[in-house]
Amino acid sequence: MRQETRAGTESAPAPDDGKVAAAVSTWIQVVFGGLGVAIAIVALVIAYYAWVRPHAPAGEGGDQVTTTTGAAGPVSGQAAPGEGNVSGQAAPGEKPGEKNERATPLTELTPTAGGSSVQARSGDLIMPCASGESDDRQRTVEYDILGRYAALRAGLSVSKARDDETSLQIKIFADGRQIANHVVTRKAPATVNAPIAGRQKLRIQWTCQFPDGEAELRAPALAR
Repeated sequence: MRQETRAGTESAPAPDDGKVAAAVSTWIQVVFGGLGVAIAIVALVIAYYAWVRPHAPAGEGGDQVTTTTGAAGPVSGQAAPGEGNVSGQAAPGEKPGEKNERATPLTELTPTAGGSSVQARSGDLIMPCASGESDDRQRTVEYDILGRYAALRAGLSVSKARDDETSLQIKIFADGRQIANHVVTRKAPATVNAPIAGRQKLRIQWTCQFPDGEAELRAPALAR
């Protein structure tokens, strides 16, 4: 009986210090190893935003910048007042694909003489024929251009005539000097590209065979 009592009261054996140290070392390696991986991932993300993103080409994460051509101006893709055409479409008096920077529609100018002889219609200049009376053989319209423009450009056609063969004659003068002379019919239109650099006054004169005709300057423009 006494021996059994002693055996029951004996304490459990002390833990193995070597195994405990090994377990603690393994736990530390797992914890700090995981932190190392996390730190490496954070460092990669920071490097991506610090280097890759600022050097990405436009359209791949970077902002797109709309540029314009010609004279310096806004970069919104629209021209400031008085500046050239940047829309990619032909400006008044300009052939498709032809540059016509800083052009001013002729219809925006106020005639200094003969204003009642013409009509502005959707950017075109309509020129009805004279009555044919002794005091009304031909019609003219004049503008002050004040040396601001290099050329007058427009399409020239017959919008009204008795038949396809009836002709109209259009002459253009700059400071009294003739710079263009065209004879047109319905079947044979023309293109105006008259030099006016340094000129002060512009005069357009048209003569018809019959009073019921009508000439038309299509999209006339003053190019700088």
